[in-house]
Amino acid sequence: MDYTYREILQQSTTWKKTLHYLQEKESYFSQFLAETHDNVIFTGCGSCYNLSLVSSHLWQTGKQIPAKGVPASEIFLFPEGVFLPQNQYLLFGISRSGETTETIKALQYFKDKFRGKTVGVSCEENSSLLKVADYQMSFPFAREESVVMTQSFPSILLSLLFLSLPPNKNIDDLSSLPEILEKYLPSGEKVIKDLASNLSFDKFIFLGSGPYYGIAWEGSLKFKEMSVTPTETFRFLEFRHGPKSVVDEKTLIIALTSQRAFSWEKEVVMEMIDLGATILHLGKNSLNSSRAIEIIFPEELLDDFSLPVLYLPFLQLLGYYRAINKGLNPDSPRHLTKVVKI
Repeated sequence: MDYTYREILQQSTTWKKTLHYLQEKESYFSQFLAETHDNVIFTGCGSCYNLSLVSSHLWQTGKQIPAKGVPASEIFLFPEGVFLPQNQYLLFGISRSGETTETIKALQYFKDKFRGKTVGVSCEENSSLLKVADYQMSFPFAREESVVMTQSFPSILLSLLFLSLPPNKNIDDLSSLPEILEKYLPSGEKVIKDLASNLSFDKFIFLGSGPYYGIAWEGSLKFKEMSVTPTETFRFLEFRHGPKSVVDEKTLIIALTSQRAFSWEKEVVMEMIDLGATILHLGKNSLNSSRAIEIIFPEELLDDFSLPVLYLPFLQLLGYYRAINKGLNPDSPRHLTKVVKI
């Protein structure tokens, strides 16, 4: 068994370790959450930027504090589009290795130029990023051998979800996720494996809105990295405004539906089916269409706050099995290294 595959499949165990860590560190987290701030910025590169997109949406929803996710390079190259000098910020810098050049530079630049505190988030306890940051969050139990980011992504996302919990939620709303993943992973993997064996598709579109938009980008990136396949990513309704012109019988659309907007999203998906696309649908509610391939999570407790985490292993498996069917090695993706330094 190669290590990319192993690290995808062992995520329920890693998630349990993450939830235990969060409970142990709760008093420490309260220190930086108590820091005065009127805006929150999440930043990173690649998958960690996708993490920032998801986390910022859920933070603003849960904490009712303005939040946004930006690529790390924007912070020191175009800071005027990110910060206002009169505001006080809490800045989360996310890097799996803790050695990503742009993310370290972003935190250093922020500390020199703007008001607020920084939080370093990494899987490496002694990384350069954590040494620069005012506060540290480290997940050594989520370390990976894989070049592409697999189990560390949802582990970090779980931690940021925990920090952004609204008053009506607590960690119990997240604690069932490992067991739910274990329940659906075997059947979901079979669905993904069968679909990925079809090499006739030549267009791959990932759709997700709200907190699922960053998840769609991450699924798209995993597919691209592992299987060396071009992909596109859109919000559901935006896809109807021009991009749908590419849809035909060789198009696979990966639809990541929400609860809040399901009726709107379903309408888009059904239109794409009529245009000839094949649909892989991940959601809580079924499309009830024989022309869609579905992985459904009907548990009552799941909502648009917790559900996005569950989609990730299945999207990773899609990229993995596409690579295998193309004769590629997911452990050694083309042109990529585990740590990006400039």
